[in-house]
Amino acid sequence: MRPMIDVFPSVLGMLIYITALILIILQFAVLLHSVQERNREKRFFSAAVFFFISFIVFGLMLCAANAYKILDPGEMLVPGSLPDRIFSVPWLAFAVWDLLVALVVFFQIRERVRYAQTHLTPYAVKEALDRLPVGVCISDMQGTVLLSNLKINELSQSLTNKHLFDSLAFWEQVSEHGTKQDQGCLLRMQDGKSWMFTKKPMKVRENGQEIQYEQIFATDMTEVCNITNELSAKNKHLKEVQYHMKAVAAYEHSLIAAREVIKARTAVHNQMNSVLLCGKHYLDHPEAVNEEELLQLLEYNNFFQLVEAQQREHRTDAMEDAIRNAKRIGVTVQIEGTLPKEQNVRDVLAQAVEQCAANTVRHAEGDRLTVTITETNSQYIAEFSNNGKPPEEPVSETGGLWYLRKAAEEIGGTITVQSEPVFMLTVFISK
Repeated sequence: MRPMIDVFPSVLGMLIYITALILIILQFAVLLHSVQERNREKRFFSAAVFFFISFIVFGLMLCAANAYKILDPGEMLVPGSLPDRIFSVPWLAFAVWDLLVALVVFFQIRERVRYAQTHLTPYAVKEALDRLPVGVCISDMQGTVLLSNLKINELSQSLTNKHLFDSLAFWEQVSEHGTKQDQGCLLRMQDGKSWMFTKKPMKVRENGQEIQYEQIFATDMTEVCNITNELSAKNKHLKEVQYHMKAVAAYEHSLIAAREVIKARTAVHNQMNSVLLCGKHYLDHPEAVNEEELLQLLEYNNFFQLVEAQQREHRTDAMEDAIRNAKRIGVTVQIEGTLPKEQNVRDVLAQAVEQCAANTVRHAEGDRLTVTITETNSQYIAEFSNNGKPPEEPVSETGGLWYLRKAAEEIGGTITVQSEPVFMLTVFISK
């Protein structure tokens, strides 16, 4: 059989050497993988022994090849030298050696692949962490990152433009740019997504000792935040509707009572008009009117007029009605000072109480109205304040405040409205 020196310069010889080089690289990779595995001393020992044997054989082949390349044309290797002995071996032996090494490498790789598919390995744990939609980082107490997945590294790149290496510096950035919550820190990223970052200690027992680590989790809270903001907006709108309903309820009782009084007075006035027309007709044509029926009609109408007059004499006080109406909508009216005895002054103050109570519920979200009344030699001064929130912008005199000013001016008074720092309505009425 032809020796190796005869086929070395040919394609077959180059193929044998290249195959040997590739197999050495694969064996080295298998050896490195065995070093990273734990509790696999037997497999590491076999991989190391076979790698060193293959490395020695490949080294001898390289030594012979280098000696052959430096020969001049027509020059032969020194008989009996190491390169001469190596090249004297049949080329088929080197081919068989490459085939044997290839089989060994194949079985070593297949064994590790099968083990990885049927056992929990560090690579499997890392791959599973990288597939999680949440960010995970585990570090020691000094901030050195020991394990992190792709998601939290992506968040670190977006927040600090750096890969996550120092967990303490990363948490400082999160605390600085985020909002503290009960669970951790809520941070809104540049892409519009909201993430909840939590930091918890973790204790692990290794070799009989308890070692403490820190773990950081990042959870996507974008959908939850959007739903919360939507519910907050709807609750605010519902609260405004509720305040308007309470304000309407405050005026409903007064409107119903006033409507009934108007109906009764209109009926009496219509009857009075009929009596007057009958009387005029009687004066003009006494022969055409029955006197007895006319007298009965006058007596019936006078009865209703007397009842109406008695109701006017025994009507309730306007201020008492205003305080009761305020109580119905959840506002307690506290009077400090002495109320004036003049009825027209009390009516204006009662109108002010109703207006301020409705505004306390509708705008200030309060439940108490304080009326402070002072008296001087020339005028009454009434200050209205509430325990609600101050106005967000200056109060404009429209609607009820405009009618209140007109009512005060009719009896020689005026009003002033203060918006800052708190709402204050002051009514001045001259004596």
